[in-house]
Amino acid sequence: MFNIKEGLAFIGLFLMLGIILVPSFSALGGLFLYAENAQFYGVSLLAFFQAELVFMCVFWLVLIRYSRRSEILEGDVYVKRHIFLMLFIAGEVLVGVVAGGFLVHQDAAWYQVIRAEDEVMPAQAIILLVCYPMYLFFGGSAFLYARTRLLAFSKNKGFYFMVLTFAPFAFLPYYDSGMFEAVSGVFEVVYLLAYWCLSTAWIAFGVIYLVLQSAKEMLKSFKVPYGEK
Repeated sequence: MFNIKEGLAFIGLFLMLGIILVPSFSALGGLFLYAENAQFYGVSLLAFFQAELVFMCVFWLVLIRYSRRSEILEGDVYVKRHIFLMLFIAGEVLVGVVAGGFLVHQDAAWYQVIRAEDEVMPAQAIILLVCYPMYLFFGGSAFLYARTRLLAFSKNKGFYFMVLTFAPFAFLPYYDSGMFEAVSGVFEVVYLLAYWCLSTAWIAFGVIYLVLQSAKEMLKSFKVPYGEK
């Protein structure tokens, strides 16, 4: 059954993401051309990006193909499944910390030099072509794993998994307020408000809420020897 409140929350999430992503993506030039030329040990950034997408799709197919039988899980099996779920969440957090806490500050020197308006910055390219697929992989895998192996737990938690997966897309190093010169002051306030709302929501709802709920289920399994049916 469609949940109106959850639907409105989805809309709000992607509207805020739009506020963050539109000015950043509109300033990108030849991102994929840059990625094709940028190489690390002979492997181009574009090839790495393509490999990530292929691996992610194959991994998701493996998760989806799991046939959930009507079963009563023993306590240790139930706990192990929640541990795997937490590992996916931990992977998402690690990528978010690297992108949002380290990479976003690496292009600071680029702001101090004259450069083309649509020039791609190194950290920006890494975030878009390496970190974004990883967000999708860890967040999407957490959701699919819960839906196929922890069905009762995942009920009514679609929004929280959505926040876990997509909110860190806001962690970008570049924002050109000059593209909105007429209302740059107002737009910058809106931009920063959306950024901090998404950051807070990711930590509170996407990470802490899911981890606490999962931990609660694990503690419950120590008292009751069987998990969900």
